[in-house]
Amino acid sequence: MNITVEKLPNCMASLSVQVPAEKQVAARTAILSNYIKNAAIPGFRKGKVPRSVVEKRFKEEIDREVHDQVVNQSLRQAIEQEKLNVLNVADFEAGEAVDGNITFTVRLFLAPEFELPDYKGLAVSVPKLEVTDAQIEQVLQRQREQMATLKPAPEGKAAAMGDFISVDYSGSLEGQPLTEILPEAEHFIAANQNFLLKLAPENFVPGFCAQLEGIKTGETRDVPVTMPEEGLNELIAGKAVVFSVTAGAIQEAELPALDDAFADRLAEGKTLDELRAVIRQNSEAQGRQKDLENKRIAAMEALRLKIDFDLPENVVNNAAQRRVNELVKMNLDRGLTQDMLVENEASILEAAANQAKVDVKDEFLLMEIVKTEGLRVTQQEMMERINSIAYQSRSTIQKVIKSLQKNDGLQNVQHSVLLAKALDFLVEHANVEYQAAAPAADAVS
Repeated sequence: MNITVEKLPNCMASLSVQVPAEKQVAARTAILSNYIKNAAIPGFRKGKVPRSVVEKRFKEEIDREVHDQVVNQSLRQAIEQEKLNVLNVADFEAGEAVDGNITFTVRLFLAPEFELPDYKGLAVSVPKLEVTDAQIEQVLQRQREQMATLKPAPEGKAAAMGDFISVDYSGSLEGQPLTEILPEAEHFIAANQNFLLKLAPENFVPGFCAQLEGIKTGETRDVPVTMPEEGLNELIAGKAVVFSVTAGAIQEAELPALDDAFADRLAEGKTLDELRAVIRQNSEAQGRQKDLENKRIAAMEALRLKIDFDLPENVVNNAAQRRVNELVKMNLDRGLTQDMLVENEASILEAAANQAKVDVKDEFLLMEIVKTEGLRVTQQEMMERINSIAYQSRSTIQKVIKSLQKNDGLQNVQHSVLLAKALDFLVEHANVEYQAAAPAADAVS
């Protein structure tokens, strides 16, 4: 069997194979014998049909089976002989038969070839997360504010930070109402009536509340702000918007006393000191999880920057398409119309393609670590992940397993667990340097 391999860009290869005639003859003999043994033709006993009759009656079927068997077996042997790590077959081209020899050429998608850089001892820098007494008091203060009783402010009072105001507002961008710019699902940003707003520095839009200090009931003000870059529709993100705001009733917040009775309302049976302990414990737990996430991100980035290699085009394209689907669904859920998505098609495709390249590269790197370190997934780890899926989806373990048994779901779960183990291996063997202390996540109970 003659084999020729030509490596192509983007992790592809052209594999040409010439199969000697004797291999086709052997395959035809075996397949024909099986047809003779099992053929059911009127006038003949099973297994006693003459060879010539079977060959004539089932010629097309036999020719197809012989061709498929010879090609498939030869392709597998050629891939194994050339030690090709094949991900998929791109296309197949049959050649002309010469002296009974079968020839064919296939284009293959290959896994990238690279040598893992040193992945132990990666230099990783992350913020040090700490839970301080001041942070715990901030949590308690926020809870007091949420449980506050609102009472009307004295007549004629000017609004101050911490007060609650019922406001009517409408925004415009370069003179055009935001209600004409944003989809209906986001009109709550564009305009609102009787909106109860607490005056606080970062509420609604940064800089918005500060300009309402001193406003009185019935007064109208123009409030110019720059909309945040993140978390808003691209049509207004980072843009200069002017809101016309009319103040309604002003109310003052009466906070509950910070004592054991307050603690009992928040966490039944707890004293104030015990509540502080619960908050600290939960905040520290969330801080540890956040710390691990920071290390994972930093370690993966450090490894990614140490090596470059070609990526399989079809794998990147598939990952990009999945990302596009996610972005489209997310934006449709936010209320964007199909026309708006078409207008932003280029940016959506670019973002999806860039992220896909990162994700695909990371996955190949992590799976190479899995192979090098001989990492395996235990039954207990699988059950822990399935239990987590069941909890998050508010389902039962039995239902989740039944669902995962379809479409290679269990295999996908196992794959994700392997990737997580490889990433945690990176973290475990990294040289971690902590930056200046940053606030840890906080929790109540």
